Amino acid sequence: MSGARTTGAKSAPRPDEDPTRDLLRQRDGIPLYLKLASLFREKIRRGQWPAHSQLPTLPVLRDEYGMARETVRQALGVLRSEGLIDSTRGLGTFVTASAEQTEAHTPAYDPLTLGEQVRIEILSRTPCEELPNLGRDLTGMETPLLHVRKRHHAGAQPYSLVDLWLPRRYFDMLPEGADETQLYSQLLRDHTGLTDLSGDQIITIVRADIATAHLLGVALSEPVAHVVSRLLDPEGRPVMAHLVHIRSDVFAAERRFGNLATGDPGSWRPHMAEPATPELSDRPEPSQNKE
Repeated sequence: MSGARTTGAKSAPRPDEDPTRDLLRQRDGIPLYLKLASLFREKIRRGQWPAHSQLPTLPVLRDEYGMARETVRQALGVLRSEGLIDSTRGLGTFVTASAEQTEAHTPAYDPLTLGEQVRIEILSRTPCEELPNLGRDLTGMETPLLHVRKRHHAGAQPYSLVDLWLPRRYFDMLPEGADETQLYSQLLRDHTGLTDLSGDQIITIVRADIATAHLLGVALSEPVAHVVSRLLDPEGRPVMAHLVHIRSDVFAAERRFGNLATGDPGSWRPHMAEPATPELSDRPEPSQNKE
C-alpha cells in the first residue's frame, strides 16, 4: 500500500539466527563452557528452569546451542559444583530445591550489618607498619596497623574475601575472638570509644586474580565486585580501611537514601570514574550549572 508507515520493528530471528549463538562464540578470552554455564545459571535464576524441573538432555542442549558435547558437559559440571543441579543415573538432571532459594538468600553487601546467614572465617592477622595502597587517601591513619584477611561464607559457599587494616591500638581494645562473629565496624563502635563514625566506598567490577578466584571458588578472570571502603572519625581521619572482593553471582548492594527532594544529590547519585587527568591546556572551563 502506497504511503504506508513502517515501524522499523525487526521480525523474530529464525532458530538458525539465534543471537545467543553469536554471543557465545565471540572471541573474548572467556572459555565457551563458562559462558554456557552463565547462560544456564541465568535460566535458573529467572525461573525458566524452575526448582525440581528436569533439564533438557545433553544431546538436546548440544544441538540447541551448537556446542560440542564436552563443552555442554563442562558447563553443567559448573552448575553441579555450585549445587544448582543434580543428576541421577537413569532419571536425568534436575534443578535442585536449594536453587529456588539462591536469590532470596543472597546477602546484601552492608559494611555495618552482618546478615544472619553469613559466617566469618579469619584467614590471618598480620602486624604491619605501612599504610596500604588502595587508591584512597589514608593520610592521618594511625600506625602500627593490623592487617586482617578473612572470608565470609553465605550458606555453604564463599561469599566475599576481605582485606582489612586498622590501628593495632584499636584491635587490642576488642574482645578476643569477637571478630569471628561480628564486623569490625560494629566492634570499633562498641568497644573503642569512637563515636560519630562515617564512611565512604567505591564499588567497581574487576576480574578475579588467581588467589581471589581460589578463595572465592570462582573461575580465574571471572568478574567480581571490588569494594574499597574507609571508616572515618569526626575529624575525617581514617580509622579503618578495607578492600573486599565479592562473587558477582551473589553480589547485591543495599543503599538507603534520605530526602531526595531536599538532600544533596551527591550523597546518593552514582558517580562516574574520573578519567585520566588531561594536560592543563586541554581542560575545559568548569561549568557553573548545577542541578
